[in-house]
Amino acid sequence: MTQPYDKPIFSGLLHSGMPDLEALYRVGKVPPIEWNRFPGWADPLGMPTAEWYDAVAATVQAPRNIVLIDHEAWPQATQAERQATAAKFVTLSTELKARKPGWKLGWYDAPVKRDFWRAVGVQGQSAIQAWRNENTDRGAIFAPFVDIYCPSLYFFYTRDTGASACDMAAQYIVENIREATRIRRVYGKLESPIYPYIWYRKHDETRDLDADVWETIVRTVLEEADGLVLWGGFKTTAPAGPLPWDENAPWWVTIKARLLDKRRTT
Repeated sequence: MTQPYDKPIFSGLLHSGMPDLEALYRVGKVPPIEWNRFPGWADPLGMPTAEWYDAVAATVQAPRNIVLIDHEAWPQATQAERQATAAKFVTLSTELKARKPGWKLGWYDAPVKRDFWRAVGVQGQSAIQAWRNENTDRGAIFAPFVDIYCPSLYFFYTRDTGASACDMAAQYIVENIREATRIRRVYGKLESPIYPYIWYRKHDETRDLDADVWETIVRTVLEEADGLVLWGGFKTTAPAGPLPWDENAPWWVTIKARLLDKRRTT
């Protein structure tokens, strides 16, 4: 069994002045693919043209042959919408693989869509089952094409919400990864790893997570999943833009300690 310190950590970080994490810590940079970064996809609710696929294939550098797709615009409120969205993801995968057959495609928040209160059971068994059914709507169609599962496990709370924040974080992570594992087992390829996205800031961007909450998130993800993707470093509220890198930031000190442990054991 792979131990937590053996599992890969990838970077989707966007800070300015960031050091070469690949060279220093073996943290692989994974390029994100979004609809508006390349020509040929005018409407995020629609589908890209051949120009978009060609531009992605021609310009994206993927040293580890891993790229991550993040597209959140397609509607998913009804079963018909979820199934239609899943079919669109299949088309994205098929077209990109036709141009780059060696790429491993990771999918942000798909086919398993993050949930908090239903996942942790607060709303009862019927709500848990409804969430699972929604994931099945997507997974039954899309999971056979998924190379890498990237559930979004950003956290919404701090210790201000009560002493149970760490327990809440752990349960939330465990249940979402279990659901990704279920979809993979029933509909997907068993060899497809689960690399959740995690973020050191509270989801509303108002502050960094408490140190013990962040440590719980990192530890639980590395225990339950196959690795993780670090996200952060870009401020979306005005003035928007990359945040400066801080080598001594508490969130990074936590990650760096694990990376140094990993280097000592390999």
